[in-house]
Amino acid sequence: MGTSVKLTLLLISFLFIVGCTAESPTTASSDNSSSTSTDTTTTTTTTTSYVGKWVKSSDNSIAIDWKSDSFVYSCLFSTYTYAKQGSYSSSNTRLTWWNGSYETVTSSGSNFLLGSATYVPATLYSTCNPFWTNSTSENTSYTNLAKSIGYWKFVFTYGSTYTEYISMSAISSAKNTTDYNYMTAGTDSNGNVVTGSYLSSSGVYDILDPSASTYSDYYTFTLNSTYTGISSGCYYYYNKSNSTFSSCSSLSGTKLYGTPRTYRINSEIDEDAIALQKQRYMQEIMSQSNNTLSEQDLAAFKRYKQLLQLQNTIERPPLNKYLQSFRKN
Repeated sequence: MGTSVKLTLLLISFLFIVGCTAESPTTASSDNSSSTSTDTTTTTTTTTSYVGKWVKSSDNSIAIDWKSDSFVYSCLFSTYTYAKQGSYSSSNTRLTWWNGSYETVTSSGSNFLLGSATYVPATLYSTCNPFWTNSTSENTSYTNLAKSIGYWKFVFTYGSTYTEYISMSAISSAKNTTDYNYMTAGTDSNGNVVTGSYLSSSGVYDILDPSASTYSDYYTFTLNSTYTGISSGCYYYYNKSNSTFSSCSSLSGTKLYGTPRTYRINSEIDEDAIALQKQRYMQEIMSQSNNTLSEQDLAAFKRYKQLLQLQNTIERPPLNKYLQSFRKN
């Protein structure tokens, strides 16, 4: 057998094994194992099933791999790949994402409308699907982080008692530097991008919100056995002006299931008042020399700096636009 023939057969075998490309669908209901939008295919077939590969007509950086009605996978291509997961109910024609928000699906010829956005049949590749081995076997890091996805209500006392809401919506292909797990992404109550991670060695999850101009909010916690709340947790305050990190304040949290139809939106006055309250309490603690950090606090500070460094590398405008789709309902 000639050398050129051997090389051809080897290349074909490799592409078959890794599943990097998908066949171009001939109808809107075609299915394959894929996930990067590269091209669109127009058909005249009326959509009877949404199972297949799709791309957003107005933004080809957003694609949907509709594997089945119980597993719908959407992703954004930016600096990193961001993915969200959901399921579809034909009884109410809703696609419900895994953080509890939903969008209505309607047929439009061979396309479909997700809310007001049009999706068209597409040829897809595996770049959008880095969280799976050969597009079939779920990565452990993805599985662990998926447990923290949802609409969270956090309560803690840091001088005053605060109730804050975070919606974790997507998993990113960006990885933390501690144990190389993936990263989560979401929004705070003002729509700012927040990020999170999971530390395999300790089973600790964390979420970082550095959006305030003078401080960062940092939450660390372990999940309960049903993944519906926190079994133990800490809130940390980081003062940006003098680079001080607080000791642990006890944190409680509950995952709010169902569609978060109303979000707690702070006015600028509320933001300023909260910032001033937290800053004053930090000053009070420092003046009393009560801010001695334990080994647990120091470990949290190390993770905080790593997650902050990672968040600073993300391209926020497209990610923020993608995450805002969860705030419509």
